[in-house]
Amino acid sequence: MDGITEQRREDPARRRWLDSPAGKAALAALPTDAAAAGEFLPLAIAAWSVADPEVAARLIEAWVAAADEEGNLAPACPVVCQWAARVAEALPDPDPFLERLLPGLARCVAREFDRYDTRGTGLPLWPSADEALFPGEYAPGRFTVDLAVLLSNEASAFGDLAEGRAGFERALDQAEGEQRELDEWLKQNFWNEEAAAFHRYEEGGASEPDFSPCGFFPLAWGGRTVAMAEGLRPRVADWDPAAWPARARILFFALLRPTPHHGVAAKLRRWGLPAGASPAEAAAWAVLSAGAAHASAPAKILPPARWLDAHGRGVARAGLACGAALVAGLLGWGFFHRESLGANDAPEMERRARQACAEGRHDRAAALYGQAARRGHATYFRYRQAGEWMHLEQYAAAEAAYRALLEREPDAPNARLNLALAVWRQGRRAEALERYRAFAAAADAESHPELTARAGLAAELIGRQLALDRAESGAAAGAR
Repeated sequence: MDGITEQRREDPARRRWLDSPAGKAALAALPTDAAAAGEFLPLAIAAWSVADPEVAARLIEAWVAAADEEGNLAPACPVVCQWAARVAEALPDPDPFLERLLPGLARCVAREFDRYDTRGTGLPLWPSADEALFPGEYAPGRFTVDLAVLLSNEASAFGDLAEGRAGFERALDQAEGEQRELDEWLKQNFWNEEAAAFHRYEEGGASEPDFSPCGFFPLAWGGRTVAMAEGLRPRVADWDPAAWPARARILFFALLRPTPHHGVAAKLRRWGLPAGASPAEAAAWAVLSAGAAHASAPAKILPPARWLDAHGRGVARAGLACGAALVAGLLGWGFFHRESLGANDAPEMERRARQACAEGRHDRAAALYGQAARRGHATYFRYRQAGEWMHLEQYAAAEAAYRALLEREPDAPNARLNLALAVWRQGRRAEALERYRAFAAAADAESHPELTARAGLAAELIGRQLALDRAESGAAAGAR
């Protein structure tokens, strides 16, 4: 049975529309060739994935096959894994499709994370207004959450596609790490519970609640919480449709299809497309929106669903209270039992961090050590994290970490020596000289002779350099 029949079974309303003259006209206007689709390729794939998954599969394979040696896709749009997951789910036999696609997809998804993280901070950044979903909200150095949502969903989708398949362990490991970082970033740094909104950050570090279309993309995020959804949904009534380009409107609508936010999708459908949308955009929108079950008018929503939407917070709180009681009981039993090691346990995270360090990916290693520190042995893992910051030349952060470690363990020799190095790297040579000399003359110097020898040598070299600087300054003053 072909993909069209499968899809039509799932949605009779869409089946009737696809068989209608309007549906056939929209399908005829959709590109079936990747080269012909050009910049509209992601939109065409989204539409074909619900109309004919076989065509969508061919377009995705052509998209990935045309990537350059580094894995850069053209057009660049971080939805390829999400679309591939939907197509694979709709195909009667997805294995041949995935066997052909996954090698190239692994390279492309790894590149997606790198190309949007040019600063090595773990934070994704749109490279230009042309690539940003909302060009009007773009500014150099501005972090908006829409890109983080897309990349987190990409990592999750790739994990679903590659899970259990040999040869993709490293790619899976990276995708899982990226997703954890992005999700933690979104939840802890950019979600403001009091404002019930996501923030955006400017280049200088200033932040403010983002009520632009960018700030609503977490409604399509797999890691969204009930509180986030309840905070964002009421503001849908204040949306200004003029701020939504056609491409962003279609992609967001397509991303919302498997979510419970049917009211949001219904409002997008009522807006339609802005004036000036291209024929390819209009065709993709028609296929995606026509006959969609979640596009029903609000009056058709069942009363129980309305009650649940109005009282969802109370239901959630009751569920949390019951869950807390259950967890309290389980903790007494679990205290005497240890779970088997998993990908999130500190020893496994240390292994991955060491591997990342060996590969020169010190930003990834620092992030992993930070996560491991929150799971136990904080002193050790914070020390390792500070070492990665030294590799990244983030000397101020490393200095702060070493000082914090020394507050807990004042006699820790490695932290004392590395603190002196971090100070010297920041140009404070006199302070570094004092610290090296104090280390070499400390009462416990004999217990770690190698470190003491290094401290003595560093003190000697810095002392010589300071003496030369003073001599040069004196000569320059005499010449004047």
